[in-house]
Amino acid sequence: MRIKRLQFRVLLPALLFAAVVLAINSHWFRIPLVESSDWAANSIQVYHAKMFREMLGNYSRWYFHHPGPAFFYLFAAGEYLFGDWLHVVPAPMNAHLVMLVLVNTALLFGSIEILARHCPGPLFRPLALAAAVLVIYNVNLSHPGSALVSSWMPHVALFPFLFFASACASVAAGRVGHLPLLALGAMTVVHLHVAQILFAGVLSLAACLAALVWALRAPASRRVFRQHAPAFALSVGIVALFLLPMVLELVLHKPNNLDYVRAYLQLYPDPHQGIGVSSRYLLGFLTFSPDAVSPVYAPASDLLAQAAHTPHVAICWALFAAGLGTSVAMAVRHPKLLSRFTWVALAEGVVIVALFLYWADRITGGMYQFNGFFIYSLHLLGLFLIAAAMSAWLASRWPHLGRWGRLVWTIPFLSMVAAAGEFRNPDTGTPAIRKMSDEMRSPGAYELLFQHDDWPTAVGVANQFVRRGQAFCVTGDWGFMFGYEYVCQPSMTPRKVVITGTAWFELGRQPLKLPAVIEPDELSARMEGFYAPEHSHEGNYCWSGRTGSLFFTLERDDGAAEYRVTVTGSVLPYRPVEVSINGHRLGVMDGIWKSSVSFLTGRDTLRFGDINQIQFHTADSGPTAVDARDVGFSLISVRIEGVGRQ
Repeated sequence: MRIKRLQFRVLLPALLFAAVVLAINSHWFRIPLVESSDWAANSIQVYHAKMFREMLGNYSRWYFHHPGPAFFYLFAAGEYLFGDWLHVVPAPMNAHLVMLVLVNTALLFGSIEILARHCPGPLFRPLALAAAVLVIYNVNLSHPGSALVSSWMPHVALFPFLFFASACASVAAGRVGHLPLLALGAMTVVHLHVAQILFAGVLSLAACLAALVWALRAPASRRVFRQHAPAFALSVGIVALFLLPMVLELVLHKPNNLDYVRAYLQLYPDPHQGIGVSSRYLLGFLTFSPDAVSPVYAPASDLLAQAAHTPHVAICWALFAAGLGTSVAMAVRHPKLLSRFTWVALAEGVVIVALFLYWADRITGGMYQFNGFFIYSLHLLGLFLIAAAMSAWLASRWPHLGRWGRLVWTIPFLSMVAAAGEFRNPDTGTPAIRKMSDEMRSPGAYELLFQHDDWPTAVGVANQFVRRGQAFCVTGDWGFMFGYEYVCQPSMTPRKVVITGTAWFELGRQPLKLPAVIEPDELSARMEGFYAPEHSHEGNYCWSGRTGSLFFTLERDDGAAEYRVTVTGSVLPYRPVEVSINGHRLGVMDGIWKSSVSFLTGRDTLRFGDINQIQFHTADSGPTAVDARDVGFSLISVRIEGVGRQ
C-alpha cells in the first residue's frame, strides 16, 4: 500500500511532468542540434566523459575550470542511452537535453519529497509543483529557454541548488537519514561552480551541527547515532566519489586546475563590489529582472517599479503576500501547525541571502545575470514553505480535503500546457558548423585560427572534429576552453585554416575588404619567413628573416585608379628592406622605426579574388647585439586602400 501511494504521489507525477516537458520540446527527437559556443566546449568534455577520462568541470572565462565533471558524465550517460542504444535522438546535444530534463525533474520532485517528509497535509505536493511551474514560467519569461530546459551550466545550477538547500534544511531539522542527500546535493553544486564551495561548505556544516544538537538532545542519543551509521557511511562514500576526479586531476596534471585558480586569485586578490551593488544584484533576481546584466547601478526603486508593472511578476508576489499572510495567521492561531522544519528553512533562507550578498560583493568583472542564476531557488523554497503552510491549514479546517488531491494535481499540468512556450527551448543548433566541419575532411591535422569574436563557431567546429577523430589544434591561449591536449605543439605541421562566424578559409584565402589591414596576428594573412609574433603595450609586431612574405586575398576590385600600400614597422640601421607585391617592386624602406612608409601601385599589380604576395627582402639581415637570430624587418601592419577612381 505504501509503495502504491508513493507511486501516485511521486513517481507518476514526476514521469508525467517530464513527459509534458519533452512533448513540448518534441523537436529534440527530430532535429539534430549542432553545438556552438559554450555548448560545444562542454560537448568536447562530455565526449571525454564517455571514455571515462574527464576530470574537470566546465571552463570559466577566467581561464580555469570549475571543480568537477558530474553533469558531463550524466550527459555522457544520456548519449549512450538515448543515442547509441535507443537511437531516439538524432545528435549528441539532443541526448544531453533529454537527460537534463530527466535529471532536473528528479531534483525538483526530490526536493518536494524531502519537504513533504516535514510538511503535513495531503495537498502539499500538488501545490508545491504548481508553485514550481509558476517560478519556472516567470524565470523563462524573463530569460527564455533557461530554467529546466537549458544545458548551459549556469542555468543547470538552479535545481541542484534547490535540492541541496532542501536536504540541508531537512538534516538541520533533525532528519539525519537525509544526510546522504545533503552530501549528494553539496557535491553536485560544488562540481558545477567553484563559488559553490562557499555555499556548500557553510550550509552543510551548519546543517550537520544543527542535526548534532537535535541528536544530543534526544532521549537515546547513542541509539540515534547507531541507527544512522549507514547514512554516515553512505555520505562519506558519496563525497569520496565526487572528490575522486578532482584528486586525480591534481595528481596527474602539472600545472593543474588548482594552479590556474590560484593564478586567477592572484590577479584579483581582493575585489569588492559594495553592499549596495550586491543588494541590487540580489533584487534583480527577486524581481525577475529581464536584463542579462543585472541593473546593479540603477536605483532599487526602479527594479521594484518594473516588477510592479510586470503582470507575471506582480502575480507571483501577490501569491507570496497572500501565502505569507496565511502563514502568519496560522502562526498566531495555530502555532503547532508550523513544524520545526519551517523555522529551520526560514533561517536557512536568511543564511543563503547573507552568503549570496557576500559572494556578490566578491564577484570579479561584470555582474552578469547568469552568475547568480541558482538563487532563483529562493523563490521555489519560499513558495514551497507557503504551500506547506496552506496545506496544513486546509487540512486542519477540512480533514477530508485529501480526496480533492487528484483534482489539485491537474493545476500544474494544465498550467504547463497553457504556457507551453515558456517550457520550450527554442534553440535549433547551428547547422552551418556541421557543413563547415564536413568540408574539412582532408588527411592530417588542422590548426584553427580565428578572431576572438568568432570563438563560438571555432569551438563548434572543434567539437565536430573531436567526435569524428579528426586531428586539430589551437593556439595556447585557447587551451583552457578547447582542452590543453589540443594546443599546437612545435613538432606539429598542421594545415592552417581561418574560422569566421559563417565560413572557413585556408590561411591567406580569407577575402579581405578594402581598405584592408594586415597585422601579425596569424589570421589575416599567411606568413612565411617571419618569427612568431611578439607583444608590447603598443601592440603586436614580428621580425622577419632575410626574406619574409605575406600571402592574402582581396575580396573584390573597388574601382580605384591605383592603390596605396602603407607599411608600418621598423628597419634596422644600414639594413634597407626591398618591398614587392606579386613580383612587382614597390620600393625600398629605410630609416623608419615604429613608423610608416607608403607606396603607390597600379591596379594591374593586385589580384582580386585570388592570393597576393607581399615580400620583404633584407639583403643585409643578420644577428644583432641583443638578438642571435637572422633579423631583417620588424612588421607592425600593412594597409592597402584605393586612391582615386577610374
